[in-house]
Amino acid sequence: MHHAARLLARLYHSRIAFIFIVLLFLPVIGTAGYMIIEDWPWLDALYMSVITLTTVGYLEVQPLTTAGRIFTMGYLFFGVGTAFYSLTILAEKVLLSEVLTQKIINAQLRTMNRHYIVCGYGRTGRRIVVELRQLKKPYVVIDIDRKRLMELQKEGIPVVPGDAADEVVLLRAGIKNAIGLVTALDDDASNVFVVLTARGLNEKLHIVARADNMTTEPKLKRAGANAILSPYEIGAVRLTHMLLQQSLIDSFDLVTQKLAIDISIAEFTLNAGHTLAGCRLGDFDIAGRFNCLILAVKHPNQEIEFPPGPQTVVEPGSVLIIAASGVHMQQIHGFFRNGISHGE
Repeated sequence: MHHAARLLARLYHSRIAFIFIVLLFLPVIGTAGYMIIEDWPWLDALYMSVITLTTVGYLEVQPLTTAGRIFTMGYLFFGVGTAFYSLTILAEKVLLSEVLTQKIINAQLRTMNRHYIVCGYGRTGRRIVVELRQLKKPYVVIDIDRKRLMELQKEGIPVVPGDAADEVVLLRAGIKNAIGLVTALDDDASNVFVVLTARGLNEKLHIVARADNMTTEPKLKRAGANAILSPYEIGAVRLTHMLLQQSLIDSFDLVTQKLAIDISIAEFTLNAGHTLAGCRLGDFDIAGRFNCLILAVKHPNQEIEFPPGPQTVVEPGSVLIIAASGVHMQQIHGFFRNGISHGE
């Protein structure tokens, strides 16, 4: 549905562009015709073309020859007809554009389930959308800025216009069926209101919030945010490491650039009926079996074991954070999805 919407949006905007090209091309034809037939200067020829197309009824710039009159009649018939038809279509599309866009959005939202909501399409939100698109995750964007909305609609990105702190807007974005929400608005107070409203609508929703000011973090926590990120704090730490540990950072960047295309990190929640539930990690040798790296285990009591060892026991509800290549990651997904139950 997302790809279909993007295709429809591009088709719609391409037709608008075609109409504008036609409207700009008509005066060019008239100008060239009068310059060739009547040997007029380009400004006189352009003026005659414009007054002919607009049918204002002014007198000719200069007396027309027989050939010029024949050209003018043909230009009036075809040019004026084409211009008025194009303007009619353009006006119709402008009037119906919001209706068409809203229908596309509603069709997308009706089919969305277990998706992510991105509140704010600024610099941070735009980057989040890029990451979600690359990971092929379903998402919808909420923004109030008209210019950003037009950009989103042109790209065919599912968007809900309005204030992200408004319950009605969040409900239109499918918050009841969403599994995650990130609020990346420029104002900390707005992010607090978004988190508070979203948590009230969906208690199970995983909420990540941006905080520019460290004093806002406790408020976001109390409002219901699961995780809080301060871009300035992270940027400052990164800059300090680059300043003090240049060789280490250069080596890390070199490795990640080479592996970024093939290596991915994912989390897997252990179901109660899975073979691995209640067992030690070493009993199944997941790392050796799938050529992966188990980075951490988050136990049901929220304790995080980093890194876990072979003797680590994973209970139902535990979350395993695993890094692996693309092919092996698919196998790991299958292992956790189709694990044999204890009864078999």
